Amino acid sequence: MKRGDLPVLPTSPGCYAFVRADGTVIYVGKAINLRSRVSSYFGRTAPQKARHITADAATLEFIVTKDEVEALVLEANLIKEHQPHYNVQLKDDKSYPFLKLTNEEYPTLIFTRRVVKDGGVYFGPYPSAGAVRRVLDLVYSVFRLRKNSGVPLQPRRRPCLRYHMGRCPAPCIGAADRADYAQVVADVRAFLEGRVGQVVERLEAQMREAASRQDFELAATYRDRLDALQRLTGWDTNVMVAAEEDLDFLGLAKAGNLAMVQLFQMRSGRVVGRDKRLLTNAADATDAEVLERFMAEYYGQAMVLPPLVLLPETDLDFATWERYLSERRGRKVELRTPKRGEKVELLGMAQRNAVTGVEAEIALLERRGEAPGVKELQQLLGLESPPWRIEGYDISNLMGTHTVASIVAFEGGRSKRSDYRRLRIRGLDKPDDFYSMHQAVLRRFTGQLADKLPMPDMLLIDGGKGQMSAAKRALDEAGVRVPLVGLAKREETIVTEQGEEVLVPLTHPALRLLMHVRDEAHRVAVGYNRQRRGKALTRSVLDDVPGIGPKRRDALLAHFSSVEELRTADFDTLASIPGVGPAAAQAVKEFFEGAG
Repeated sequence: MKRGDLPVLPTSPGCYAFVRADGTVIYVGKAINLRSRVSSYFGRTAPQKARHITADAATLEFIVTKDEVEALVLEANLIKEHQPHYNVQLKDDKSYPFLKLTNEEYPTLIFTRRVVKDGGVYFGPYPSAGAVRRVLDLVYSVFRLRKNSGVPLQPRRRPCLRYHMGRCPAPCIGAADRADYAQVVADVRAFLEGRVGQVVERLEAQMREAASRQDFELAATYRDRLDALQRLTGWDTNVMVAAEEDLDFLGLAKAGNLAMVQLFQMRSGRVVGRDKRLLTNAADATDAEVLERFMAEYYGQAMVLPPLVLLPETDLDFATWERYLSERRGRKVELRTPKRGEKVELLGMAQRNAVTGVEAEIALLERRGEAPGVKELQQLLGLESPPWRIEGYDISNLMGTHTVASIVAFEGGRSKRSDYRRLRIRGLDKPDDFYSMHQAVLRRFTGQLADKLPMPDMLLIDGGKGQMSAAKRALDEAGVRVPLVGLAKREETIVTEQGEEVLVPLTHPALRLLMHVRDEAHRVAVGYNRQRRGKALTRSVLDDVPGIGPKRRDALLAHFSSVEELRTADFDTLASIPGVGPAAAQAVKEFFEGAG
C-alpha cells in the first residue's frame, strides 16, 4: 500500500484498520488525529513494523469517534474481534472469571464468566478459574453462607450436611435469621473487596461479646473462623501498615515476541490479589502498546477500580486513560509513575515478577518443543518464511590435529538427532577454522550428504565474519542458496549474511534458539574430537603388524614394559606368551626386522 492509496482522512479522533486484499484486518490502531497518525506510517523515519504493515496492506478503513476515550474502547473491541496479525495479542484471550453474589433475599456466591445487569454484585476479574475456586473454598470455610440450595434458592425438606457442620444457617428450610444472614453477606462482600481488616475486627468483637456473656461455645466458633481467616489470608492485626491505600501497581517485561504484564492489587495497604498475562506479537511493539492491550482487557472488565494505578515509565497517554478509568469507576482514578519512596519499591516488585514470569514462560515453551524463536528469527532477519529446519555447524581441533566438524539439525525448534553428522577434516597440519568450515559446508552440499539429508531453511555458523565468508563461499561453489546466520563470541551478537552485527537481548526467543543450536553443535564437535584423540592416544605400533588383533596386541603390551623391550625379545619368548602363539611371534619379529 502506498500513500496515494489512502482515503481522505479527517483530523478527528478515531480508529483505523489496515486491511489485506482478501479483507483480512492486519492492524488496528487509534489516534487523536487520524490524518496525522496514519501519515506517520509512510514517512521516511517510519519504524520497521510500520513498513511491514503498509507493505502487507491493500486498503485502509477508519471510524471517527467523539473523543480519545471512545477511540480507546473501540480499538480494544476491534482487536478482540479481528485478532490482527500485527497487533499485540493476549496469548490466552479467554474471558476473565468472576465471582457473583446473587440478587436474592438469601444470596449465594457463584462462579461466572458473564457479567450481566441482573442486580447481582460481581467481584473480579480473577486471573484464572483456579484462583476463583480457591477464593470460593476460603469463603465457604470461613463464612456461614448457603451453598447447596440452588440459584434461585430452592426450598428443601431437610438441610444439607453443611448445616449440621455449623457452616450454613439453612435458609432453604426457613431456619436462617434474615438480619444475621445479611451481616454474613456484608462480611463476604467486605472480604472480597479487600477490606479484610473490617471482617477481622468484627469477628474479634463478636468473640469478645460472646465470651463476656459466657457463651463460650459461640465464642469458640468465632475464634475458629477468625483463625481460619488469618491463616488463609495471611492477615495479622499486629502488623502495622505504613500507608493503608487502595491501589494497583503493574510491571512489564518483554522478551522478543513475548511480553508479560503483572498486576498486583493492594487494598488497605496489603496485597490481596495478582493477575498476570502473557502477550504475543510484542517484538516491534512499544511498552505503551503492550500495557494498553493488557489494561484494555483487564480494566474493561474489572468491577472494582482503585483510586490510584502505578505504572512503569512509558509513552502511555495518561490523560486519556485517567478519563476512561474514572468514567468506569464513577470517581477519579489517577495514573502515576512514582520517582521515589515506597511506591517505587512496589513497581520494582511488579517488574521483577514480570521478568521472572516471561523467562519461565519461554523456558516452558522450549521444554514443550514449542520454541517461539522460529517465527522471531523470521521477523528479526526478514526471511520470506519461518526457518523450520536449521542446521548448526561447528569446528573442533587440538593444536591443528584431529580436526573435526559437526552438523546438527533442528526442526521446529527441536533437535533431530537422526540427522546429526560428524566429519573428519583432512589435509591440515595447523589450525584453520576458515578452511575447515568451508570443507564441512562444501561436503554437506556436494557429497553423499546432499542426497541423504533434506535441504535446510537456514545454516547457523558458530563464529564471526570469517567463518561466515567461508561457508558462503562453499555454498556458492555447490550452487546452493540457503540463508546464513552466525553467532559471534559475544552471545548477544548475531552476524547476518551481509556481515552486519545485530545486538539482541539475551532473553530474545530467536537468540535463545540460536544459542541452543550452537551449543548442541559445539557439544557434538567437541565429543567427536575427544573420541578421535582418545583413539590416537591408545594406538600402538603393533596396530600396523599384520595378523595382530586387539587381543594379541593387549597380551604383548601387558608382558613388555616398553617397545624397545618388545623389539629385542627373541622368538621363543614371544611365542610363549599366552594368546600369542608361533605365527604371531614370527609376524612381530619380521615386522621389527623389516622396520630396521
